[in-house]
Amino acid sequence: MGKQIKLFKVNNWEEHYINMPEYNNIKKPEPLITATFKFTNKTDFDKFHSIVKKHLYNNMKVFDGMQTKEKKQSWFPLPPRPSHFNYVDDEK
Repeated sequence: MGKQIKLFKVNNWEEHYINMPEYNNIKKPEPLITATFKFTNKTDFDKFHSIVKKHLYNNMKVFDGMQTKEKKQSWFPLPPRPSHFNYVDDEK
């Protein structure tokens, strides 16, 4: 097998990382309490979903991400969306 070819000419990555925001990959803690709800039919689930959405989540999307037809999960309260965060530079 031959030598790996370079796709980009980058000698010093720090030169190209100027003024880029920091990224902190912080693992979310596991939930303290998990509640499971079981429904015998879709009508009951839809009714429960609409009540939860209206009263607990202020009509925001309850289930997000990797959901299946049979298994759904959500956090309460909903974690803030990345769009609610603003980058602030301390060095000014």
